[in-house]
Amino acid sequence: MLLLCAALAACGRPEVAAGARPPAPAAAPAGGAEAGRAAAGTAAGAPGARLPDGVAPLAYDLTLELDPDRASFTGRVAITIAVAAPTAQLWLHAVDLEISRAVLRADGRDAPVVPAPTGNQLVGFALPGAVGPGTVALVIDYTGRVTDLSHPAGKDEQGMFRERTGGRWYLYSQAESVFARRIAPCFDEPRFKPAWRVTAIVPRDQIALGNAPVAAERVLPGGRREVRFAEIAALPSYLLAVAVGPFERVDAGRLGRGRIPVRFAVAAGDGRQVAAAARALPRIIDALERYVGAPLPLAKLDLVAVPEFFGAMENPGLVTFQAAILTGRGDFIPVAAHELAHQWFGDSVTAAWWDHLWLSEAFASWLGERVTAELNAARPAVIAHLDRFRALEADDAIDARPLLRTITTADEVEPAFDAIAYDKGAAVLAMFERFVGADAFQAAVRRYLTGHAGTAVTTEAFLAALGAATRPEVADALGANVRHAGTPVVELALRCDATAPGAAAASVVASAQGGVTVPVCLRFPVADGGTARACLLAGARTEQPLPAAAGCPAWVVGNDGGAGYYLTVWRGAPPLAPPSELSPDERLARGDDAALAVRRGELPVARALAEIAALAGAHDPYAALAALEIARAVDAFADDAVRPAWAAWLAGRFAELLTQRALVRARSVAEYFAIGAAVEIARGAIEPSVAAAARSELERRPGADRRRRLIQLTAVRDAGGRFDDLLRDATAAQTDAARDAALDDLGAFPAALAPRVVGALLDRRLPADRVWPALAEMLARSEARSAAWRAIRDRFPAVIQALGRAGARDALAALAVLCDAPARAELAAAAAPRLAAIDDGRRVLDRTLATIDRCVARRAAAGDLAAALAAPGL
Repeated sequence: MLLLCAALAACGRPEVAAGARPPAPAAAPAGGAEAGRAAAGTAAGAPGARLPDGVAPLAYDLTLELDPDRASFTGRVAITIAVAAPTAQLWLHAVDLEISRAVLRADGRDAPVVPAPTGNQLVGFALPGAVGPGTVALVIDYTGRVTDLSHPAGKDEQGMFRERTGGRWYLYSQAESVFARRIAPCFDEPRFKPAWRVTAIVPRDQIALGNAPVAAERVLPGGRREVRFAEIAALPSYLLAVAVGPFERVDAGRLGRGRIPVRFAVAAGDGRQVAAAARALPRIIDALERYVGAPLPLAKLDLVAVPEFFGAMENPGLVTFQAAILTGRGDFIPVAAHELAHQWFGDSVTAAWWDHLWLSEAFASWLGERVTAELNAARPAVIAHLDRFRALEADDAIDARPLLRTITTADEVEPAFDAIAYDKGAAVLAMFERFVGADAFQAAVRRYLTGHAGTAVTTEAFLAALGAATRPEVADALGANVRHAGTPVVELALRCDATAPGAAAASVVASAQGGVTVPVCLRFPVADGGTARACLLAGARTEQPLPAAAGCPAWVVGNDGGAGYYLTVWRGAPPLAPPSELSPDERLARGDDAALAVRRGELPVARALAEIAALAGAHDPYAALAALEIARAVDAFADDAVRPAWAAWLAGRFAELLTQRALVRARSVAEYFAIGAAVEIARGAIEPSVAAAARSELERRPGADRRRRLIQLTAVRDAGGRFDDLLRDATAAQTDAARDAALDDLGAFPAALAPRVVGALLDRRLPADRVWPALAEMLARSEARSAAWRAIRDRFPAVIQALGRAGARDALAALAVLCDAPARAELAAAAAPRLAAIDDGRRVLDRTLATIDRCVARRAAAGDLAAALAAPGL
């Protein structure tokens, strides 16, 4: 997804024949004293987050009656279950499913059983007597809900959901992470990988898609059609998928080493728009198969468009995408590469529990980015850098979690799909790949995938494969990194012994903080005018000689290629290379080092300003981006009093990014990002005549980013009219996507309009949760932060009420960007009486206040920005 046993897999065949619809069970008891006692007893012994060991599903025979025009569905599931020891109760996951009857089949007899919901997403079934060891079957009839995403209250893509496009309804499933329990009563844990046989009963004029190819179809009475899909083996519940609707299907041919049939399924009338994706797809599949050395492990592949979606989902055989990604308005290659990498990482080899989620998301992100770079040689370094820096920021959180984390409740699973699991995990893998070499790392990956295909594993499985392909200490180092919370920091010191015979003997002493071992690669100049590279596993103290260095090197790059996931801190005078000697990735990594050091209060702002000036003076977009990353870190500590002088200083350093030409069109992707960052941080000091000329030219030019840049360049006195126009666009929008795009752009307006953004959030014509991102953007912009907080503070009770419990929780968490004591006191006073209306309110408020306290302390440690700006020679 782009927001897992093996032991029982060899047991006997399920009792329900393949493709057969299970016979109707006897009617369930209507209730009464005996049923009540059974239900109460079952609920009382409910397990916690994990289902009991010794009971596992072998196969599901699932029939779903699905109609996109209806807000509910019906199902029957027959689960063949292996029971290792005698038990008198069975536990399944089920949420928002109304069970009408359930029957246990054991020892050739059927017996009704009583379901007892427990309130913790489990249903207990008290059996008439103990069963096992052996195999039994549980047959359940039930009704479920379909979420309507077009309804203002129905925005959760969980379980079954439907959307309308082109005047027709389409129905989809989303089972990851813990939402299969909304589709069918099941053992909804990734360690279970049973066989699935799915049958869909749908309106006769609808197309039904599933994980597997269609095995048989037949017409039923009442204008219905039964579509039976082939059995799919070793499928964890979170990858179960169906889709029903009047799809237009586009044949993409037979692709990959296995020559599997591939189709696109899009809304009626959109078929021609998938041409670019269809051209790119064969190259993506071929590149992935070349790397893993195996064919795509699928019998068929449907790529299915969902009108409004969080991104994409890797269901085997039925990969769902936000429609724009397939129809040319999104970036298809990186998303498709990520989701198809999942066919091996996650789908074939599954993480046994959510603790080990990184085995799925980190590997798919790493391999997806690797393939994307291979297929697009012009892909700029800044794209991968943004992911790395997002991970570094997440790793600096006050409650940062490691890649290998402990998940104890169902509520903790979804939050685990974060920048740590995706971006940090990918960066850590890329670091180890660079350290051991591409060939050795590829050998480890292939050993891992081949040895564990079709099973569920833990992190130890990959560590063992890496150790076997390289050496045990490398696997130990990776294990330490995946268990380490927080950004790894490596202290470096250059040592040169001038008394040694001949030239000075040079070495670098590396010390990794926090008890973690980090693979560090260095680069330095040598006598012939080139550079050499040296790598080491840095522990508490590791000394690395630089034998090829020409005496004491004039400079050393502490993160060769910028590929190491760690911050570099030099002890003593840092031997920094001139920007001209750095690769684009190394320039960006140097900016990350300084920016994070500022944020941590470890680099005084005066030294930060000198580094900004040095990098900006290189007149290179990558050096400018590095400088702007440092400037953003300093900007977080700037108050309203110093802001005019600070913005003027920045405008002087980045003048070439703030010309009329630059504001209208960038010459490269890297420059585009640099211009955007410069405008955001220094727009208050852009020359008015330049801004006016750029606005005039932009008004005549098309482009997706035209509206946002126009807003950024609009003078405060004129911003109100443009705000009104945008608000009208949002309220009159014909689609959610158009409305949300307009609402997002509200966040680009000057700080003075923050009260009006709050007013839009409270406007009942607009969904409050879609206006909130604009306010969150204003809070994230230092120059608008104070105004945005005051606007929220003045209407705090109404804002909390409008956002609802979950939205209020997210808003309270977002206010952690505040960085001054008065605002902290105001927030504490405003939020305290409202905690009962906020999900997990007390914990979130405590975390937010602690984060603000840390920022205030770091700001004090970094020093006085006003004094630094006034220093002579700056």
